[in-house]
Amino acid sequence: MGTEIMLSLNDINIDYGKNRYWKGHYWLFPPGSEANVPTEYVSGFRLQPGYEASLADVRFRLCHLGYSAAESRAKFETYLNRWQRTDDDLKITYDEFHDTITGIEFARLTSDDLKPYIWDFRDFVIARLASSDDEIYGLEDFIYGLDFAITLRALCDRPDNLQLPLRWQTQDLIDSGWVALEDLKDIDRLTYINNHTLLFGRIQDHVGLDRVNAFDKWLHAQGLPRATPYLRLSSGGVPTQETLTLPVAVRHKIHHPENTHNVLTDDELRESTELLLDTVRNLPAPGLGLA
Repeated sequence: MGTEIMLSLNDINIDYGKNRYWKGHYWLFPPGSEANVPTEYVSGFRLQPGYEASLADVRFRLCHLGYSAAESRAKFETYLNRWQRTDDDLKITYDEFHDTITGIEFARLTSDDLKPYIWDFRDFVIARLASSDDEIYGLEDFIYGLDFAITLRALCDRPDNLQLPLRWQTQDLIDSGWVALEDLKDIDRLTYINNHTLLFGRIQDHVGLDRVNAFDKWLHAQGLPRATPYLRLSSGGVPTQETLTLPVAVRHKIHHPENTHNVLTDDELRESTELLLDTVRNLPAPGLGLA
């Protein structure tokens, strides 16, 4: 038994955890996604605090936070290549996986469709991928271990999915005492640092500003305040204070860990990433061109 935490698309559970074993999906949701979301119980559905966003909004975040179409393919193929070092009987390609996921008519999918698979979306996917029981056996561990964000990103590539609601049903895990609200919001610091570095560089390249100082001015012109203090080391080792936009200050803290006069907090890293995402949203179409 245990207490479950569920991620659902159009009220179909697509990922779940239990007790202390769960994946953090908070990063998928834009700020302001807190909502009362339908949560299923034996007695029926009840509204409980959680998170909700359209799959279109989630797709934007995935595309710019490490799961563009090209990045998702590369991550899948890296995982597959590692797997096939010890199991070369597994025969699957990214295109086969992607076509299977996008072939699911999610807007018409019901909980009863998943009932034969004990309501486990992964087993539903495996059954659609496999043509025989032997293939199911070989695919199970592979799909169970696949980065779930790759599956979610593929779901984003079916246009009629994009207006469907993605919901993270979290309250039961909090109420049962397994986690605090802050635990749900914790960030994977290394992943955030990598994504911030990539996103910062992509925007800087897009606007054609090689010098970071010039990019800081450009960000300020886009409405970002220059209000974050940063202590720069001079040639004599004496720190001098600058006031920068938050993304540039965070960029310096990431690139100059030897400068111990500055501390990069998780809150700064999260807020700066959101500011960069907002900046991308405001770029003229096609933005950064990430699909």
